[in-house]
Amino acid sequence: MSKVLVVYGTKSGSTAGIAEKIGDTLAATGMTVNIKSAVDKPDPAGYDAVIVGSGVRASNWHGSVKSWVSANADALKGTPTAFFTVGLIMAATPEKADTIRAYTDPLIAETGVTPVAIGLFAGSYEPSKFSMPERLIMKAMKTKEGDFRDFEAVAAWTVETAPLLGLS
Repeated sequence: MSKVLVVYGTKSGSTAGIAEKIGDTLAATGMTVNIKSAVDKPDPAGYDAVIVGSGVRASNWHGSVKSWVSANADALKGTPTAFFTVGLIMAATPEKADTIRAYTDPLIAETGVTPVAIGLFAGSYEPSKFSMPERLIMKAMKTKEGDFRDFEAVAAWTVETAPLLGLS
């Protein structure tokens, strides 16, 4: 039985929900899955695969996730790893997927961790979970309120990615 670590960074909770769906999808196939916030600094040792994801703020992954990947780069280079990015722009303008995908490029270049797959998912916008400056930016961008996460797409990506991670 495979053991998988799912690590995420979130500010508003949207990415945590996607990490949970990834974990639930893998667990439904009999795998042992641990889902942890990067803030908790989980140890990737002893896992057969690792999936790492972050929400995006100002075109960047959360600092806690970038720090966790950097601190664990040697272990991740020796473990099949996938990344996923969550952002509202995926809901508003899916044609910008290449731009969203590129948010991982600096992290890959800095750490040498090469993911076997990169998932891109829309997030959610609940103004009460955002700071006043963020809400003002969202208002200026005419961001619609709502939950735009497509959990069926998350599950499908997880199923497609599992064999790339060596999971069966």
